[in-house]
Amino acid sequence: MELHAVDAALQTLPDEQREALALVLIEGLPYRQAADLLGIPIGTLTSRIGRARQSLALALGV
Repeated sequence: MELHAVDAALQTLPDEQREALALVLIEGLPYRQAADLLGIPIGTLTSRIGRARQSLALALGV
């Protein structure tokens, strides 16, 4: 995938999804640590990441 396409798709995500995804996939934080940092339950973090991944897959045609 082209970096530009991935960046453009990331920018379409809601802030809370983009933030959750960045902490876990880019920063490499464990789910528990990312949830604590954001002040949300781990289930909420998991849901945000799942929705973000779905949205990115659709936007990138994967």
